[in-house]
Amino acid sequence: MKLFRKIHTYLKMVFLYLTKRIVRREDYREEYNIAASTYHNWLNKMNKHTNTILKIDHLKNRKNIHILDFACGTGYISGYVLSELKDATVKITAVDISDKMIELAKDKISDSRCSFIVQDGTDFLFGEEDEKYDAIFCGYALPYFNQKKVIKEFHRILKKDGTAHFITNCKGTLKGIDEIYIDTMKEYPSSLNKIMEIRYQLPKNQNELKSWFKRRQFSIIFLDTVKEIVSFSSPENLYNWLKNTGAIAGTGHIFTEDEKIVESIIDKIKNRCYYEDKYWINHKFIQGIFKKE
Repeated sequence: MKLFRKIHTYLKMVFLYLTKRIVRREDYREEYNIAASTYHNWLNKMNKHTNTILKIDHLKNRKNIHILDFACGTGYISGYVLSELKDATVKITAVDISDKMIELAKDKISDSRCSFIVQDGTDFLFGEEDEKYDAIFCGYALPYFNQKKVIKEFHRILKKDGTAHFITNCKGTLKGIDEIYIDTMKEYPSSLNKIMEIRYQLPKNQNELKSWFKRRQFSIIFLDTVKEIVSFSSPENLYNWLKNTGAIAGTGHIFTEDEKIVESIIDKIKNRCYYEDKYWINHKFIQGIFKKE
């Protein structure tokens, strides 16, 4: 029976791939729209790490600064930068594919120096002029894009000596969650709806991320790898946090809607993520600041 399910799962995944049934940007937009109202649960735990890349002393006391907040979410980075840069000539363009995220960002940021655009990030970059921005910020969004295209475009639209500030998940984050979803696929191959590719787009480590940027003529100002462990009192709370923060955005499209799928995933979390009376999950990510050569 296990062998049959394994073969069935493999054949179903091949079929989905060949028929291009893959989780795509509109699926991510839909799930981030759902997570927008609860995204503060992510910010509450992770913004201390985002703050590490918000080093902007080199932008202070300068006029006509233009900043891009790429995949801005609910606007945490934009709000922070505006609070630090008081000059009236500063401009921020904040872009995100999720209209619900942008709505919340607008509600929080009433500063006229910030403009918001609802658009896919890659499409936005292709429409921007050369050497337009003094700095680009991107929080946790890089793996959702083709890194070769996006980093190339970042270099093109940055001014000379412009800086790119990144925090991105890497291989080893959410350890065990991949296996839980793969095992659930094997358990319910008939319920498979789409396949996800995002885990293949994660940088392996900071050296690989460094090579991506150096290949596009960026020098390294700062680079570090960080781990954060988050614990919960129940497997349901851990699962809901992952869903409500967008940490596993896209997974809602892997299966056709079925309560038994969620129950199976939570049951696996219960058995595999328990340690010392808590249910644990890790986040592993890379922080980096790069300068256009």
